[in-house]
Amino acid sequence: DIKVEEGILYRVGDIVVEGATLFDPSVLKARVTLKPDDIASLAQIENSAQAIRDYYGDRGYIRTEVRYFLDRDPAAQTVRITFRIREGKLAFIRKIEIRGNSITKDKVIRREIIVNPGEVYSEPKVRTSERRLRNLGYFEYVMASPENTPEPDKFDLVFDVEQGKTGQFMTGIGFSSVDALLGFVELQMGDFDLFGWPYFRGGGQKLNLRAQVGTRRSDYTISFVEPWFLDRRLSLGVDLFRQEARNYSAYYDQDNMGGAVSLTWPLGVYDRLTLRYGLEEIDIFNVPTNAPAHILEDEGVHTKSELTLQVTHDSRDNAFVPTRGNRSS
Repeated sequence: DIKVEEGILYRVGDIVVEGATLFDPSVLKARVTLKPDDIASLAQIENSAQAIRDYYGDRGYIRTEVRYFLDRDPAAQTVRITFRIREGKLAFIRKIEIRGNSITKDKVIRREIIVNPGEVYSEPKVRTSERRLRNLGYFEYVMASPENTPEPDKFDLVFDVEQGKTGQFMTGIGFSSVDALLGFVELQMGDFDLFGWPYFRGGGQKLNLRAQVGTRRSDYTISFVEPWFLDRRLSLGVDLFRQEARNYSAYYDQDNMGGAVSLTWPLGVYDRLTLRYGLEEIDIFNVPTNAPAHILEDEGVHTKSELTLQVTHDSRDNAFVPTRGNRSS
């Protein structure tokens, strides 16, 4: 049994911003998502305090503190919200250091960081850089922090990372009424380096090798992605495959072989544009003379050529375990 004693439903009364000297209080008040007579949601109050903090942090005033105080009026069922600000000092980035990257190359990490030495220390941009590094999937831990320097208004931005598992090897065997006996082996490397002899790790590329062999079908695929082609924010993808199927029909077997090349450009923070060209050879063979006419007509080798244009929006906070955002294309 869980006993609940319900409290009063409070609505927002006055909203006050105190302690602001660097910016107009009305500008900061506009960052508050709540309005008078709204339900006094504690989550929205906390989000509003963070929004005010981000307004300072985006302009280089790091270590700004924003606390909120609630003055309730039970009779009117309203609450007066006061945001009290302790303003930080304007800070600049002196240099950026990476610590803990034992496998991943330094440039692979730095190209995901969207702040630069000499700029104001933008806390929202630093958090975005942290998120981008986590979404690479190379690190178990990512944390950015400012470190004091002899110059009081300049800080060293330090990214501490802990290298995680960047690849996996899988194998398996199974049976189904469609494919009969089937076995597969697959190798995935998420921090691959095509020219990194002899370990081929740390270059930020992605490689996937898969072979699936059975009594009724055989599939072989190779996929390679270079996310920073020519050291630009331009992703190059190459796919090669061969699929031989003997389970589509009693009248024919089919062998598909081909590949595709794709280029992906970023469009802002959350959107990207992909242009993909694929070329495929389809062979219809082992056709008996008593097969239906339309199958007899299709016997032989055919070529399929296709060009695809795709726009993708991805605002997820984490590519592996997302808690907010969406992905659509």
